[in-house]
Amino acid sequence: MITDQTQIDFFKKIAKSQFATMILDDYDSEDDLIFLTDSISNIYKYLNYNSFKNVTIYLSLDESNHLSNLSALSTTIYAIENLATLRGEKIILEVKGNGSIDFAIDFEIDINTVRQNGIIYTFENHNESEKIYGKNDFKKLIPVPGADSYFAIQTFKKLEEALDYYKSKIARYSDCEILKNVWFDENQIFFKKAPEHKLRDSLTQYLKISLRNTEARPEQVVDRSHPVDIKITWALVNRLALIEIKWLGKSLKTRKKQFTQIYTEARALSGASQLANYLDENIRQAPTYVSKGYLVIFDARRAKCNTNTIVLKNNDAMRYLNKEIVYNPQYHIVRSDFASPFRFFMEPKYIN
Repeated sequence: MITDQTQIDFFKKIAKSQFATMILDDYDSEDDLIFLTDSISNIYKYLNYNSFKNVTIYLSLDESNHLSNLSALSTTIYAIENLATLRGEKIILEVKGNGSIDFAIDFEIDINTVRQNGIIYTFENHNESEKIYGKNDFKKLIPVPGADSYFAIQTFKKLEEALDYYKSKIARYSDCEILKNVWFDENQIFFKKAPEHKLRDSLTQYLKISLRNTEARPEQVVDRSHPVDIKITWALVNRLALIEIKWLGKSLKTRKKQFTQIYTEARALSGASQLANYLDENIRQAPTYVSKGYLVIFDARRAKCNTNTIVLKNNDAMRYLNKEIVYNPQYHIVRSDFASPFRFFMEPKYIN
């Protein structure tokens, strides 16, 4: 997993070893090769490359191959942080020696023509494949375990791995001191009243420990009325994650009274809409950041239980173990900045 600049530099050397001979034989310029690979890693600090189906980055060695001569749609970027605002199906970027970058959205170059006088790199999102083209051949880079690119610090991918681990190893069995204290009863059937702060604190603490070069802060304001539960920013790149937490199930203060709260899957659906609104507002507040939203559901739903229930049988305790929530709208499908929701089922103790 590539998580800092030192690792980026290390993997760039590995990448170069796979195609350096081809490039030097074809173009006889190590300086151009170094410039291109350094430019790719710098671009990926700002460009939301995962939002495109295809990314092409190239260095032209001849004026006829400049993007401005190939496409009337090309635009020049002088401030690299503005790459964060670009959206589309595919993108072409030409890096130039003066530090500027020309780009065109949803435009294709003729690779066979351009590579006669230009070094070309491509990234295909659907299979996370990277290629470097010489004049007559290309090299497909051997994938890096746990990373989608040799040239990018892993941010959202690392966060998603951390959330997946927390789901299966910590939340499922309430295996941390904070989560052990969210339960009203020893069999973990009901939450205590208002468990949301402890759920948030548990996840925040875990992410602070698990993610390198990040800052994880609880309750960060993103609009005028509501704070998002957790906001994560990366120190080395312009990535930002917003995590909205909801819980499902029943909470109880005393058995002699009614449930203090009952939340069904409707709570998860409202959380998705809430997070989508946060993301819309965040685009306006932080336009030069690449942001992604994560909906996290702590699911403690049990079947056939009332305020006097002390123990559950297996079927009732585990009724919702594999009952996924159907979202409408499906923000995680229609928006590139909305991750697939994470549902953490929290197991109760039960009898067979």
